[in-house]
Amino acid sequence: MTSGRSESDTRRTGRLQPVELAQAAVMAALCAAIAIIAVVVPFAAGLSLVGTVPMGLLAYRHRMRVLLAATVAGGLVAFLIAGMGGLMTVINCAYIGGLTGIVKRRGRGTPTVFVCALVAGALFGIVIVAALGVLSRLRNLIFDSVTANIAGTAAVLERVPGLAPVGERLTRDFATMLHYWPFLFFASGVVSITFVSLVGWWALSRVLKRLAGVPDVHKLEASADTGEIAPTPLTLTDVRFRYPGTDHDALGPVSLAVQPGEHVAVTGANGSGKTTLMLVLSGREPTGGTVERPGAVGLGRIGGTAVVMQHPESQVLGTRVADDLVWGLPPGTAVDVDRLLGEVGLDGLAERDTGGLSGGELQRLAVAAALAREPSLLVADEVTSMVDQDGREDLMSVLSGLTRRHRTALVHITHYNDEADAADRTVTLAGNGADSDNMEMVETADAPSASEESGPPRGVPVLELRDVGHEYGSGTPWAKTALSGIDFTVHEGDGVLIHGLNGSGKSTLAWIMAGLAVPTVGSCLLDGKPVSDQVGAVAISFQAARLQLMRSHVAHEIASAAGFSVRDRDRVITALGTVGLDPALADRRIDQLSGGQMRRVVLAGLLARSPRALILDEPLAGLDAASQRGLLHLLVDLRRRKRLTVVVISHDFAGLENLCPRTLHLADGVLATEPTTAGGRS
Repeated sequence: MTSGRSESDTRRTGRLQPVELAQAAVMAALCAAIAIIAVVVPFAAGLSLVGTVPMGLLAYRHRMRVLLAATVAGGLVAFLIAGMGGLMTVINCAYIGGLTGIVKRRGRGTPTVFVCALVAGALFGIVIVAALGVLSRLRNLIFDSVTANIAGTAAVLERVPGLAPVGERLTRDFATMLHYWPFLFFASGVVSITFVSLVGWWALSRVLKRLAGVPDVHKLEASADTGEIAPTPLTLTDVRFRYPGTDHDALGPVSLAVQPGEHVAVTGANGSGKTTLMLVLSGREPTGGTVERPGAVGLGRIGGTAVVMQHPESQVLGTRVADDLVWGLPPGTAVDVDRLLGEVGLDGLAERDTGGLSGGELQRLAVAAALAREPSLLVADEVTSMVDQDGREDLMSVLSGLTRRHRTALVHITHYNDEADAADRTVTLAGNGADSDNMEMVETADAPSASEESGPPRGVPVLELRDVGHEYGSGTPWAKTALSGIDFTVHEGDGVLIHGLNGSGKSTLAWIMAGLAVPTVGSCLLDGKPVSDQVGAVAISFQAARLQLMRSHVAHEIASAAGFSVRDRDRVITALGTVGLDPALADRRIDQLSGGQMRRVVLAGLLARSPRALILDEPLAGLDAASQRGLLHLLVDLRRRKRLTVVVISHDFAGLENLCPRTLHLADGVLATEPTTAGGRS
């Protein structure tokens, strides 16, 4: 589970839980889409095998009824769009995926799959024979069709010298077999189902085995305690936590107490165990020490514990704001939707589509959804790191007032000094390999005014944007202008900061500059040619570094991103050295890296491609002060020494003046001369 929504022990209750419904809906949509493509697109039937993956994951990780719900939902969608072929493809994917997932989950192997396939094939054959026995006209039509195919094959064979007797015997033997058609179709059903099952098991079991090897270490887990829900007052005594397969503690020893209605800020360097502490507070059992509560944790339940994560997109499940606010609540729960939305600054947005909310609005919606559960303990993990300064102030005003308006204890994990100052007290974590001297907090700075670098250009033009405009949904009633009249040039060796409020068009501009999107009007040129024709020449680092890391180990990730063989050890080590990482990290799993290390691994892979320009989207988000300084020092050195062209999109401005002498400000999709305020938010 990736959010603070309800996750009770699903095996003790019959009905589907919210997290199961969400998983079933996502996997059903994915399987239906694959099935539709496999049926509609010519020669794409082989893609149906891919559809077994989402169904296999459901069967591997959840109950059978979750798989059945996904099958019904996906089958209906596929039937409405692609007809009977789409429905049968979804059912086939559900059968193969379900069989593989269940067998894999129970630790069985190929013999079990073979026996199950024989039974399924026999049942399928009996159904086919019974159906054809009743539907005589359909039986005759199938007979005529198959006979025509056999006759055609026999005719081809008879024209081949020496094979005429084979063609004649094929026609004669098939005619004899039709007299015993029940046995023929029964045997065909058994053979086909068994063959498909074994092929699906061979392919899908390897996928599940690889996925099982990726630890979901940050998954929220509901406590097994079934007593009265009462997470506070909370006392941790010498608590330690060590993740499976590691040789050191990720947290501890930590001793702290949280009283009802108290606002506690938790700070510390990257790697000090802040996220692990969040898991312990929300119910994860520590590997050492004691956690004392008067009752159950009640994660996501009324009066229990709620968690608001750093990336609100992972917590938004409803398509409307009002739907998301009450998602997962027990039936019949009375919720004053308008009051809660007003409290977090989302007045009048109950009917709004959640897909159209800005980052700050999504975070406030996540807070409102948590408050709908009337939690006794609310844990907020870096909730302001992806939000602009005005949105950050709004969120902090909401969080700071929670302990006054509600009987809620608030634990706020943060790197920012002003956010920690707003708490009743601050707990600083230092340990587990984190630098105990690195207790400095991240300082906030005012948004700089738009400016141009003094003096002549540092180099030849690299990126040229000429009257660039972009509109989403062009030609539809939902068309929305994201950019308009953007005109500027980035020269070789330039460092340019682009900032603006959430929703001002920064990410859209970054995608256009990287060639991942084509502007609706105007042009974006790289070395005089459209950048969209040179995808990869401009490297881009996204906000969430983890989502950009696609391989299991560091060396494989860097080699894959840069386009060379992982066997070229020297190039891997050189790439790591370029971003200041220890060569020993080459063999480390991606999931074992800290947030700062993940950002540097992404950067290592991008720089190893020798890009013409580098675009960094929120590179400082989630990093402690020392990590921010180290990354900025590295980038400044690369820009000055290797004349790397850097474009930075950021809400954090402290320390960027050396990396980005130039500043551009976006407001409502256009370049402005002064930073806007909250009142100017789009």
